[in-house]
Amino acid sequence: MADEPPTRQGRQGPQGARGRAGEPGRPGPQGHPGRPGPEGPRGKIGPQGKAGPEGPRGKPGPESKLGPPGKRGEIGPQGKPGEMGPHGKPGAPGPAGPRGEPGPSGQLPSIEQVMPWLHLIFGAWEDHRKLRERESAEREAAALAAEEQAAVERAEHAALAAVELEFRSDDPDNDENDDDHKKKKKRHKDKK
Repeated sequence: MADEPPTRQGRQGPQGARGRAGEPGRPGPQGHPGRPGPEGPRGKIGPQGKAGPEGPRGKPGPESKLGPPGKRGEIGPQGKPGEMGPHGKPGAPGPAGPRGEPGPSGQLPSIEQVMPWLHLIFGAWEDHRKLRERESAEREAAALAAEEQAAVERAEHAALAAVELEFRSDDPDNDENDDDHKKKKKRHKDKK
């Protein structure tokens, strides 16, 4: 096989040379030479070219797929039991049990044991009541003082207004009372 020539053929050769130009036409009526004639026929196709060098070797094909998996092995002998694990967390508490029977009633404290507590309670109540009365009296006094201050300011304002009104009525140069007397506007006579 290696001695046989390759069966591939080379590419086609280049196109042949152009044909010669046509003969010039007859001269025209004024003696000018005529236009050149039409182009000649196309040349023959050239001979077949030689075969080119042999191409490089092709790349290897893709890898084949894996075969089917093998059979599963036999199960081995069972291992030794492990050590005991730690104790688990205690479970949730169960529901409450039935209510027990009431016990025997206890002995009430004596009046000598209760009296100091009663004195403390009543003393605290008296202190609380006095504090509220004092706060109420302070609020009333503050409101009364504010009311008196407002009355004093109103009286001062009224007195100032009266003095100012009296001062204005006594002032002969006061122009505010001359509203009735207005200046006459001067009229300009129309110029003709």
